[in-house]
Amino acid sequence: MDSISTFDITKYFLLDVMKDIKTGRIQLPDFQRDWVWDDIHVRRLLASISLAYPIGAVMMLQQGNQSRQFKPRLVNGVLKPENSTPSLLILDGQQRLTALFMVLLSELPVCIKDQKSQKFIKKWYYLDIKKCLNPECDRTTAIVVLPESKIMRIFSGNLIDCSTPEKEYEALLFPLSKVFFFSEWRSKFSKHWRYNPQKLELIDTLELEILKKFEHYQIPVIQLRDSLPKEAVCQVFEDTNTCGCDLNYFDLMSSSYCTADFSLRDDWKQRENRFKSLKVLRKLGSTDFV
Repeated sequence: MDSISTFDITKYFLLDVMKDIKTGRIQLPDFQRDWVWDDIHVRRLLASISLAYPIGAVMMLQQGNQSRQFKPRLVNGVLKPENSTPSLLILDGQQRLTALFMVLLSELPVCIKDQKSQKFIKKWYYLDIKKCLNPECDRTTAIVVLPESKIMRIFSGNLIDCSTPEKEYEALLFPLSKVFFFSEWRSKFSKHWRYNPQKLELIDTLELEILKKFEHYQIPVIQLRDSLPKEAVCQVFEDTNTCGCDLNYFDLMSSSYCTADFSLRDDWKQRENRFKSLKVLRKLGSTDFV
């Protein structure tokens, strides 16, 4: 008998998913909400993976059926994809996968939402090597977040300066953007410390106890088949995202209206640009408009 299931369940290595996002093989459907995570969410996610803890399954949609395809858009941080036409679209897990891609493979600072100002700021993520190897230390506190300049003064008055690779080595801070390029980083680190046995032992331990977890991490994926009609896909999106992080009615309406080959999100952005020129409408939000 032919299977009547509308989805498959599999697992992909973290690095493979990140590479597919970078090349454009994995993208977002246009109706997906924008990137909204703050620093706390990003650090908790990175801490979980560094400990090999589960971060939950993600859901993707196959894009093989031309008549049922959605308008795609790139994941935040992707600049020049090799493929303009994706094979998979992210329906659930956008915030997690975007965070991981921006930190681990984009080679750019991560744009996060500041909780106080609600504005986007750029940050770099590091592992404090000694702290993360201390079993009594909370892993989230071992993740150091620096501004775009990579220079920050902490509460004690001391200055953290990672503005050059040599200063990173001196501070014993490992850039998480080098997780999948560790051999190159290790070579330069070792040369900087003139192959000091204690320093070499320290980064050997870092690789075995922390970085290997990123290398071997697998993400569970629920993969919807492209035989599903658009209406069904939108219903699945609404059902799985209603309980997510502050999904508003505009996001839900965007998913519903995409079935009519109309992008509510693009339409709103055009209107929002016009409203900004009018003082009385300048603060009108997408949900207010809907």
